[in-house]
Amino acid sequence: MAKMRKKSNEKILSPGEAKLNNNLRILFIAGVMAVLFGAIIARLYKEQILSGEERQQKITTQSVKRIRLPGRRGNIYTSDGIMIAGNTGTRQLLFFPEEMRKRKRKETIEHMLKTADELFKAVGRENRLTYRKISRHLYFQPVMPIVVMDDLTPLEAARAMELATNMPGVELVGADVRSYPLGNFASQLIGYTGNAPVSDSADRREFNLYVPDVVGKNGAEKAFDALPGNNEVRGLLGEPGYALVRVNNTGHAVDRHIGRYEPQHGNQVFLTIDSRAQKLAGKLLGNRRGAFVVLECETGAILAAASSPSFDLSRFSPEIPEDFYASLLRDPGRPLLNRATLGVYTPGSIMKVLVALAMLNKGHDSSTLIDCPGFAKIGNATIRCASRYGHGELDLENAIKHSCNTYMIKGTANLKVEDIAAVMKSAGIGSKTGVEIEERSGLLPSRAAKEIRRQGRWTAFDTALISIGQGMVMVTPLQAANIAAAFANGGVWYKPHLLDRVTDHLGRRLYKAKAVEGGRLPGSSAAMETIRRGMFKVVNEPDGSGRRAARRGLKIWGKTGSAESGPRDNRIVTTWFIAFTEYKNKKYASALVYEEGRSGGSDCAPLTGAFFERYLLRKK
Repeated sequence: MAKMRKKSNEKILSPGEAKLNNNLRILFIAGVMAVLFGAIIARLYKEQILSGEERQQKITTQSVKRIRLPGRRGNIYTSDGIMIAGNTGTRQLLFFPEEMRKRKRKETIEHMLKTADELFKAVGRENRLTYRKISRHLYFQPVMPIVVMDDLTPLEAARAMELATNMPGVELVGADVRSYPLGNFASQLIGYTGNAPVSDSADRREFNLYVPDVVGKNGAEKAFDALPGNNEVRGLLGEPGYALVRVNNTGHAVDRHIGRYEPQHGNQVFLTIDSRAQKLAGKLLGNRRGAFVVLECETGAILAAASSPSFDLSRFSPEIPEDFYASLLRDPGRPLLNRATLGVYTPGSIMKVLVALAMLNKGHDSSTLIDCPGFAKIGNATIRCASRYGHGELDLENAIKHSCNTYMIKGTANLKVEDIAAVMKSAGIGSKTGVEIEERSGLLPSRAAKEIRRQGRWTAFDTALISIGQGMVMVTPLQAANIAAAFANGGVWYKPHLLDRVTDHLGRRLYKAKAVEGGRLPGSSAAMETIRRGMFKVVNEPDGSGRRAARRGLKIWGKTGSAESGPRDNRIVTTWFIAFTEYKNKKYASALVYEEGRSGGSDCAPLTGAFFERYLLRKK
């Protein structure tokens, strides 16, 4: 069977026709591509030529600024967890100088003043922004915002914002303000804060707008910005972060959310201060000029450091009123002075325990009887004793008990000043104790010190004065408490410290302080015990000079002191009492000083006894 062939409908093109077809296709594709390239060229022309100037303007009139954001400052607590320095959230009204700048400096200041007048009027407050304040700010901190109003109430904030919406450079922000909730509680010890100087900041050049850290100016606030001698654990200061803000050529922000690195919190610092001990010491000290220091003998922890007169630290926040600060500076009582560590006083008879140790170290027999007729002669000079009619014959223990000047003067007649000074130096006199806050070193007696002061050469009379704690010897109340602690410990004393522990903001412990030996008194255990017995008699025998410190249920050792200063017709008596006690296997030492008193036995001994009774036995 023959096969059927399929009939094809395709037209067979000649070679000429096929070539023409291909040429038409190529022309079509080329036309399409020409149209596309034309569109691209037209677009580029518009962007590069017609709109280029406009776009270049935008590029050149906008920039990104890096703003420093300080970390939140850590809080300060007592050892028993009472917050004594913290942060309170508040609303602040700020002026940003860059955004309010006019052609001339004067015009800028006048513009700011006018704007402030309107805002203060709307809020209902008195305008405290002055031409001088703005001028100083623009000179010293031109990149910093000016705090115009602080601690705004919600109603005040709403009124301010309603007006500030159309005011370039005016902003309402949330902020932390340092607060001191307990007023005059340990105010000199805590210290206060302020903005860090921008010019001193190592990272100043890293930022266009520099918001400084809030740093401590003195006291614990300053001491624990960073932990002394510890680079691994952060102190109160946090770690700064930053924000990136796009601004135009006039300084106005056009985008505040282009980048941000969050700052890190500072840590929580716990002091060794016991809130109950501090309150009680301050209450007993009252308004008289003086200081009251209490130590934990076996660690050197400072449980209380009261200084009087004091001041209301809460008034230092959110900023220190100029008139209030000026009044504190003018106050003759010098309330800003922390007398516990910066007050330097003639110690009087509290030094007799160290002088007695120097005598024993040089071979003095403690049982030797020395007669006291009520005075001692040194050449042509006479030094009177505490008893006008004399104490009669005394041994060393009873000389300490009665605080007999004559015994000490005669007993040191063959000693050199260097013999006495060596024992005083071992107790820390003439040197700083090493406590973390500001302190003074006092004055260690020496021949060189007298010559430096152009007071001539050292004489037997100078040695006699030193033997009773007068003349060229001075101590701080903290050093005096250390002396008592040394005898409580059998001769060793520990470096006084205020830092107890550090935690992060979640409460995790990062650091705990340890006791560090500060020094040792030279002398045998027998010599130490002799002096301790004398100190016990001071308080616990009916005719002891510090008998008013005695309290039922407590064993208290002590030593009274009184030192005269000033012209003969207007003598001022500085009165002292140092003491230590043992209770429930712990030892406590104290020093109490009044700048103007009658005697250590009548002024200071009763208050020391009352302190230990109320603090340890919890009696009212």
